Amino acid sequence: MHCFPVPYPDELIYSLVARAGIRSAITSSKQLLDEVYGDRKVIATIDLPSHLSSISEQLVNTGRFDVQQLIYEHTMFPIYAPFVDESIRIRAMERMEHCAKGSVHLMLGAPASIVKTSDNFCVCPACVAEQKQKYGESYWSRLWFLPSLPHCPKHGLLSQSTASYHDSRHTYHACGRIQCQPLLSNTTDKAEQQVAYLANKAKEVMCLPAQDSPTQRQWSLFYNHLALDFGCRKGTKQIAHDKIADLVVSKIVTPELTINSDRDTNWLRTIFRRHRTAFSYLQHLTVWSAFIPEISASEIIKEVKSKEKVTISFPKDNAHLTPNSNEEKRKQWRYLIDKTSIKKARKLPGGGALYAWLYRNDRDWLLAFNRIHQSQSHVRQKKVDWSARDRSLTKQLIRIVERLDTVIDGSRRSKNFLLKQLDDYGSVSKKLNLLPLLSLTLNRYQESVFEFQARRLVMAVIAKSKTGSGMSRWQLMRSASLPDERIMPVIADLLGWVTTGSDYK
Repeated sequence: MHCFPVPYPDELIYSLVARAGIRSAITSSKQLLDEVYGDRKVIATIDLPSHLSSISEQLVNTGRFDVQQLIYEHTMFPIYAPFVDESIRIRAMERMEHCAKGSVHLMLGAPASIVKTSDNFCVCPACVAEQKQKYGESYWSRLWFLPSLPHCPKHGLLSQSTASYHDSRHTYHACGRIQCQPLLSNTTDKAEQQVAYLANKAKEVMCLPAQDSPTQRQWSLFYNHLALDFGCRKGTKQIAHDKIADLVVSKIVTPELTINSDRDTNWLRTIFRRHRTAFSYLQHLTVWSAFIPEISASEIIKEVKSKEKVTISFPKDNAHLTPNSNEEKRKQWRYLIDKTSIKKARKLPGGGALYAWLYRNDRDWLLAFNRIHQSQSHVRQKKVDWSARDRSLTKQLIRIVERLDTVIDGSRRSKNFLLKQLDDYGSVSKKLNLLPLLSLTLNRYQESVFEFQARRLVMAVIAKSKTGSGMSRWQLMRSASLPDERIMPVIADLLGWVTTGSDYK
């Protein structure tokens, strides 16, 4: 693509593509996708975009901006990277390089997180003024789209638009063309200072260089040692969660992180326990602000990665080392299993503690015993006759096609459109590999782009003939929504015949 712009500091890929469309005077969103990606189905994603290899190719003449640099300097990926496993970080970057199909958000836990990204555009008016003065135009900065933190690290509270970037899946909106209104703040000065601290700390995380992620084990050790250093431990192993809550609650400024002290599984308790899943950046930053506010994000990450990866090994002959001390526990477990299943035995009073003791001290015997006494799983019955369902859905589809053939207007009857007319579209669309007859019928009766353009032209001609108005080429093209850059040659010939060679004038 000619005249593709070079990204500004902290500019989102979304903003870069929008500016490319303005520079090339492209008004069609699909044509812009064709020019930039060579694919008209790319979704305009503001935080974690994919197809970045195409963007890197557009910038190849600069000698910079490989895929990794684009990910770490022009997307929201760095806000997730330090807090997920290394394997997930690598796979997410590989998906962002090519077609991800929405999997990156799922891998990084964004949809399931209690810290949500706003769907609306946000902007800092002071930053926009600086951008126009320095570069002559404005752009979307990634620092304006921190999840649950609408605050500019430099100037304060952001302005927000009522428009959502999800309103049009394929359209890239330029920064200067979206109107935003200032957000009303009802927070105290102390809370405002805490929000400013979190925003600046988030900026530090965003600016971290590409590096390996700490393991969840290392994060667990880091927070365990943090509690120990600040006297928030009971004995040698237990955490004094009440003391931690007293320190952290005053630092919470976002409603998403409100702690329900009645629940034993609130996020603050969980983050100081063994990490089984990743926590959001805002949860980490809130804890840091209470315990170690003066330490930079890079130093914290370095400290976390310095924690040892401790593993517990169980000797294979552990069951024979201390038979006398273990025999009583084994006898109790046999007694429970004689009465009920293993799963139910663990839920009985004292059953869970007994299972945990045996697992830690007599693991080989426990696993061997449970393997022999586990209940037999029932063979799952085949619930769906896919062959019969295939025939039934195909008959339903043929009836739908026959009904549509009697109607000339309407949107394009694509494969997805026809699928949505069927009962239970969600499950059918995911099981087409089990429905060969339906798939064949869909491919046979779906409306091609050529057929859709021809039908739109026919609708325009009928409408013009009813009103008796003129039928010049440009009038028919406008009525049928057929722009010059997308009209097919056969349709162009048909349009010429309608306007010159037919009886219609």
